[in-house]
Amino acid sequence: MHKAQALVIHCIDFRFQEMIDENLKKRGLFGKFDRISWAGASKDLQNVLNNASISLKLHEPDEIIIYEHEDCGAYEEDNSEETHRANAQNLINKLKEIKPVLKFTTQIATFDGVKEL
Repeated sequence: MHKAQALVIHCIDFRFQEMIDENLKKRGLFGKFDRISWAGASKDLQNVLNNASISLKLHEPDEIIIYEHEDCGAYEEDNSEETHRANAQNLINKLKEIKPVLKFTTQIATFDGVKEL
């Protein structure tokens, strides 16, 4: 088996890729994680959950990091931090049903940097 240290979930938006990668390097995780890049990150619960389930089964990560971001086109008009937080928490709750012992971190990428969500 190949073990990943983490599973990283983030949006496809190119504007935040470098910032997210730099954050992962600071965490010492770059090159040691599975990545799911999906429009809206946790917004499309079922598709992200399906892909995350594969990572959990095949690579057994110990941590999941969800990166939401401001000004997300997938969210259209309902683009508040509260909505991002609620969707990320909903995804976390579903993933805990699959593997309760995981560590979860939620972040939001803004034009000023990455911060805790």
